[in-house]
Amino acid sequence: MKKDYAPSAKKLVQALGGKDNITRVFHCMTRLRFYVKDKSRINESDIKKLPEISGVNWHQDQFQVIAGNEVNEMYAELVKMGIPNDDSDSSQKASGKKSVGSAIIDAITGCMTPMIPALTAAGMIKVVLTLLTTFHLVSDTSSTYQVISFIGDAAFYFMPFLIAANAAKVFNVNQSLALIIAGVFLHPNFTAMIESGDPITFFSIPVTSTTYSYSVIPVILMVWIMSYIVKLVDRITPRIVKLILHPTLVILISAPIAIIAVGPLGGIIGDGLAVAINFLSTKLGFIIVGILSAAFPFIVMTGMHHALTPIGLNAVATGGDTLIFVSQVCSNVAQGGASLAVAVKSKDKNMKQLASASGISALMGITEPALYGVTLKLKRPVVAAAIAAGIGGIVGGLLQVTLFIAQNCLLAVPAFIGEKGMTNFFYGLLMIAISFVGAFVLTFIFGFKDETEEEAPVTGGDSSSNTDSSDAAKPLVEKIQILSPADGTVKDIAEVPDKTFADKVLGDGAAVVPENGRIYAPADGTVVSIMDTKHGIMFKTDQGVELLIHIGLETVNLKGKYFTSHVSDGAQVKAGDLLVEMDLDAIKKEGYDPITPVVVTNGDDFIRSVNMAKSGDKIRHGDCLLTIV
Repeated sequence: MKKDYAPSAKKLVQALGGKDNITRVFHCMTRLRFYVKDKSRINESDIKKLPEISGVNWHQDQFQVIAGNEVNEMYAELVKMGIPNDDSDSSQKASGKKSVGSAIIDAITGCMTPMIPALTAAGMIKVVLTLLTTFHLVSDTSSTYQVISFIGDAAFYFMPFLIAANAAKVFNVNQSLALIIAGVFLHPNFTAMIESGDPITFFSIPVTSTTYSYSVIPVILMVWIMSYIVKLVDRITPRIVKLILHPTLVILISAPIAIIAVGPLGGIIGDGLAVAINFLSTKLGFIIVGILSAAFPFIVMTGMHHALTPIGLNAVATGGDTLIFVSQVCSNVAQGGASLAVAVKSKDKNMKQLASASGISALMGITEPALYGVTLKLKRPVVAAAIAAGIGGIVGGLLQVTLFIAQNCLLAVPAFIGEKGMTNFFYGLLMIAISFVGAFVLTFIFGFKDETEEEAPVTGGDSSSNTDSSDAAKPLVEKIQILSPADGTVKDIAEVPDKTFADKVLGDGAAVVPENGRIYAPADGTVVSIMDTKHGIMFKTDQGVELLIHIGLETVNLKGKYFTSHVSDGAQVKAGDLLVEMDLDAIKKEGYDPITPVVVTNGDDFIRSVNMAKSGDKIRHGDCLLTIV
């Protein structure tokens, strides 16, 4: 039976002086780290009585509660209680310096991921509608068709609202204000003004006529800009009228920027894209089909794929499309192949279900669930899909595959039958097969970091709920050697200038003062968990010894800066494999002690003792640091 941590979390909050006394909580590998308003309200003795708590420690203004192996569960309960938390400082979110591209992708997926259930439902409804019409069960002129169609379209048409709600959380903007901006983009009066074709101005400033339904980037970009507008307005509004004036000014500043500058950006780029594609199609010939096929997932992210539809429709109307819809077929089928590969390869049940449904949806032309919920989220699969689609597109372009009906999915197969006869039909099947199989195989080759909905407890805890009894560490009668993870100087665990380690609260062990920036595997085993801040590693040897390798003291505050990980959670490694590299000089310059404790966290499973190398001795990685009896 799974342990209930809620009662202990409530008692912890009470002992910290109540919810109103806590300004923020985050956590590292073993500790809950609190900032409080009034230190005198903390009852340390009550906190130490909690069964999940091993001890407490003050570090400057930060109050650390040592929860050991149960830190994740306790933190989750605190978050449920509404305790203010800063995930940018916790292990819940990747830290360290990100590239611009990675930051943009993370922002987009952060806005899109919560709406995956809605997109999945909408996509599958459209699949059902396609099947109903394909097998002539429903006429596309019937009211039944219309009703099912707008039910399936709703999530996509009103996507800016869904995105605004999520972007508000990502960029820390009031959700209601963000939704108002989405409403400005989609307001019926504004839409009618755009559709009328008449010039639109705002105080003599021209407003570009652009449709925002189905769009993604304009809303994300605008809510991001709003986050800065909110801060600006907050500084300039007097406190006495802030309640009324602050939201009013935010909207009055944001809305014109949205419709005059930010919103039209997608439309302007889209129009330019259409001109560029016509030009490139003339100059590059069949190669442009491959380029467009590979680029389509990223074009969909901007919402500009709708700008290409008139080009494709015109081609179909005048004899057949060899570019726009052909490229979409390659891209969508490749997204389906990559998603289904994830469904087969992933070990996470939730991801398997999502990838399976998304893959089928993508094969039927609805790629948003696959793109935002699977391939883009896992990063490497979207690259695999783009490459495969590009290859399929080049083959299709070289063979002059033509679509005689506007279609963008697996059901485009009948659309290959036309004036070119069955040769075009078989060429079309070949193009689809290359795109699908290529994406499926490349996803397996490239691999991906599997993500679980909930991070499993790192080690220990209630063995009846966390691990199978057959995996539990058994009492050992032989000597097991734990090798040094670094080159440096051995230190007794009692010499570590951190009370938690020195008092062996987390377990017995030893420490190494590293002389270079490389941390190696101390034995053959598994990297159970490595923090996103890269400073803490939970390791389990093949013999069942559970180790905490803590690189430096208080280095969690560096948020991954100066650290580079060479392994991921669940990695099987051999003794001496490189786990983490760090810039030792930079860490020292920042004022952090690089001493690296190596602690046996399941020492109770062993019969006699944990013995260490002599304190003060020089040691090389691979030399014996600990001997466990």
